[in-house]
Amino acid sequence: MQSRTRLILVGLIPILLVAALIIGVFLLGTLPGFAGEIFRKIAGFMFSPFFLEATFASLGLIAVLCINNIRLKLNGDDYVTLEIDEKSKKEEP
Repeated sequence: MQSRTRLILVGLIPILLVAALIIGVFLLGTLPGFAGEIFRKIAGFMFSPFFLEATFASLGLIAVLCINNIRLKLNGDDYVTLEIDEKSKKEEP
């Protein structure tokens, strides 16, 4: 697998988890009784006009933080070093 494809798949995992969470809330809303009523209320609050933006903004922020956490675990938290060629540095005015 190419490295670019692998990076896309790693970044797609948290986004798919957020989508699965939203779908799961709606599916759990079909449960009978008190549990279904709770999940229907949660879905109603999630998609009300004010909370819709706040819900998706917070879920997006969580997805970005998860992607960054995965990247840090794979690559480490080292600083990026810049290689400077000494010959070109001396030639500049």
